[in-house]
Amino acid sequence: MDEALARNPLLRPGAIEPREYQLNIARAALGRNTLVVLPTALGKTVISALVAAEVLYRHRRSRVLVLAPTKPLVSQHMRSFSRILRLGPGNFAMVTGEVPPAARGSLWRGGSRLVFATPEAVRNDAEEGRVDLSQFGLIVFDEAHRAVGEYAYVRIADAYFSASRSPLVLGTTASPGSTVERVLQVCRNLRIERVEYRDEDDPDVRPYVHRVDVEWVRVRLPPAHAAMASIIESMLRRRLEWLASRGYLRSPSPRDVGRRELVELGEELRYALEAESVDEERGVLFEAIVNQSAAMTLYHMLELAGSQGVHALRAFMERLESEEEGKRSHSLVTGDPDYARLRALAQGTREDHPKVARVRELVEAQLASNPSSRILVFTQYRDTVARLVEELSRVRGARVGRFVGQASRGGVEGMRQEEQVAAVRALEEGEHNVLVATSIAEEGLDMPSVDRVIFYEPIPSEIRYIQRRGRTGRRAPGRVTILAAEGTADMAYLYASARRARRMREVVRRVNSLLGPVLRFPEPPDPMSPEEVEAEARAAGEGIPASAGARELRAVYDALLEAGPSGIGEGELLESLRSRLGMDPASASAALRELVRRGSAVALDGRYAAREAIEPAGEVHEVEVVEVRRGYAIVRVDGDARAIMEPGEFSGPPWLVRRGSRFLAAASIREVGGELHLGVLRVIRRL
Repeated sequence: MDEALARNPLLRPGAIEPREYQLNIARAALGRNTLVVLPTALGKTVISALVAAEVLYRHRRSRVLVLAPTKPLVSQHMRSFSRILRLGPGNFAMVTGEVPPAARGSLWRGGSRLVFATPEAVRNDAEEGRVDLSQFGLIVFDEAHRAVGEYAYVRIADAYFSASRSPLVLGTTASPGSTVERVLQVCRNLRIERVEYRDEDDPDVRPYVHRVDVEWVRVRLPPAHAAMASIIESMLRRRLEWLASRGYLRSPSPRDVGRRELVELGEELRYALEAESVDEERGVLFEAIVNQSAAMTLYHMLELAGSQGVHALRAFMERLESEEEGKRSHSLVTGDPDYARLRALAQGTREDHPKVARVRELVEAQLASNPSSRILVFTQYRDTVARLVEELSRVRGARVGRFVGQASRGGVEGMRQEEQVAAVRALEEGEHNVLVATSIAEEGLDMPSVDRVIFYEPIPSEIRYIQRRGRTGRRAPGRVTILAAEGTADMAYLYASARRARRMREVVRRVNSLLGPVLRFPEPPDPMSPEEVEAEARAAGEGIPASAGARELRAVYDALLEAGPSGIGEGELLESLRSRLGMDPASASAALRELVRRGSAVALDGRYAAREAIEPAGEVHEVEVVEVRRGYAIVRVDGDARAIMEPGEFSGPPWLVRRGSRFLAAASIREVGGELHLGVLRVIRRL
């Protein structure tokens, strides 16, 4: 074990549990660009913080940039790093697309040594010259498997390696891909020199892994759903026969044509159309594209009928008919002789897909056996999210929320990033105990209390399978249930995702044999002085001095830190400490009172939180909303200063932003263009 890393003076005493594999990986990552592949909940964030602490301590003028795909994940990383590192609040800044470009420029020019950002904002700022990436001694690319194609990670890496003489990259992911080609693409785009890989079977990891039981539940389609699927198959066969008769399909029989071959055919046809100049040939190609697109639409309808249910199929057909005039391929589908029969059957069918009832049974049973459970239900489609929220809201004891992406599609409203953050917080705090989510909840978000995950349908992507599975089993054993409808695409997807996940170890090993070194010119060490370290520790506000020594104090404080800024009720805290550590409730309660007396913990409306958890990157201020205008609010801070508060600067419940509303918040104040701006990091309580 590399003890020197664990003794870095910028690490808060007791903030991390020293695990040998984490320290070994962090040590390796300091010398070369590294992709860390670890199952969810094994501490990729801790490894990132260890590497960041070394870079910041060794190079006093260096900065660290931490990238994550979404604002909720960016916000979560900033909270985690501020809990681990002994750095004052002025050293933490968050940059997202919701912050105006001018304000982002001032953030980049500020003195924050750690910047947490979404990739699109960084890419845009780098292209516009608002950020100098050469200032950063380390860039962390979280969910690094996204670094392919046109994703912003690729452009940021190019800009970083062009600007810096001594670039250092750390990529983290639970699932880089299932093929050598895919993982190599990620590695080459990020200039990775070595992949550090561990899984649950490695001997140094096994002690830290909680068991996750995975069960597959098969259901049979009711007659009406099977009849609808049969009609769609007939319509699809006619489109495939049209394409096959004109030589566009490679498969000898239309029955052998899969979705992937159709996707590839579409790409080939569109490329040929762009290259063709003869009108007659262009007309033929365009007709082929219309039929290929219609076939893809029918494949999608077949999946909805078999995997989702009539509610999702009806919603899609309504959107299809509303768009019919603008798209010939849709007209080809709705004009098919069988479409009217399909539509009548779909409109007349009121029977739900059997998966809906099965999800309800699973949720009922879980809450009956453990009322404090947290359940996450995944589905591919928003129409199914809406149906499941409606159905599960009838379950006794279920408090159901939804979690979808930002964009509004097909008349279904999306969720702003603030609403997404609030949804995760509601699950953590128990306001919701069931969350129905699309793929937006698959990546990275820390939901440690989730003990049951339900897949409404299997997914063919090994990356998404691992991400979904990793939402449970973080602090205790978990269960995953995957529903699959017999005789549908569900069955093929189910076997494909599990098979691809098993191949990952060998793929990563082969990739390492193909990677080479990156040329860099390392900067000589210029470490922080003891006085600078001590000043940062004072600014950070140490929670409990390392010399306190009381086991109960340390255990209670660690539990409060784990609970995060929302805190935890005393009863729940004492029960958790009793079940996990065997701690006497009376001793734990006495320790909690002592922490409050010292000011290390605070009471928030019947809940308790570590002070450093609620004040990770800002001081506590009293805020009053004076006026709400279009696009921003005017607030009074501490009864005196007036400031502007924009949507991207407020992490709290949207309903709180109304005239006359008063609340206590962990917040930061900065000047932008001669005006004060308030950034609310956490609402502590209403006043």
